[in-house]
Amino acid sequence: MDIEEIISELIEEEEEIEEEEALAEIFKLANKLVKLLNEIKSYEIREAASLTLIKELVEDDEVLRGLATKMLQDMSYGVEDDYVS
Repeated sequence: MDIEEIISELIEEEEEIEEEEALAEIFKLANKLVKLLNEIKSYEIREAASLTLIKELVEDDEVLRGLATKMLQDMSYGVEDDYVS
């Protein structure tokens, strides 16, 4: 193994750690956000905030938009699926 391969592996490992830390922070914040949304007493405000959040997250990403649509359809029909893999 030459020095370039070693450096490349180290960079990849560091990027993976940074991504894992970012993902952990995202989950932590998402859980807090869901808690706060559930504390809102007005259904209309909670609905508007939830839809705005979904819109901001999916923006122009066709894959995310499709996944969000499928999740909402599944939820409306009572289908429970694990979307996190």
